[in-house]
Amino acid sequence: MDTAIILGLLVAVFYGVGTFFAKIVCEKNPLFQWIVVNIVGIILCLIILLKYKNIIITDQKILTYAIISAVLVVIGSLLLYYALYKGKASIVVPLSSIGPAITVALSILFLKETLTLPQMIGIVLIIIGIILLSISN
Repeated sequence: MDTAIILGLLVAVFYGVGTFFAKIVCEKNPLFQWIVVNIVGIILCLIILLKYKNIIITDQKILTYAIISAVLVVIGSLLLYYALYKGKASIVVPLSSIGPAITVALSILFLKETLTLPQMIGIVLIIIGIILLSISN
């Protein structure tokens, strides 16, 4: 199996289990969950920086993209935790899972990536599934 697929599946498992625990914390205080996630992230970043000293990129364009990405991800995580505080994980999480479809669309538009017909069908089915899972009773 392709390494990227394995890593993608691991991401899904880590996000899934992590968000489950986040829901428990967010029921008490979503801001606390967000702060803990960011502190842990900073600690992990420092460990990586100590191990890989040449990881810093000085290209202005790449640095700008990295900052934009970081800001959006941090805000997105804060919004996710607040949404988990306000609503059911069974509704919030599927809705938040539409993000990868946005990534795919942007990749097609701006990075000129292409999809095969089965991939397109899969994405449509995933979006339909997310919508169906998110319908509140």
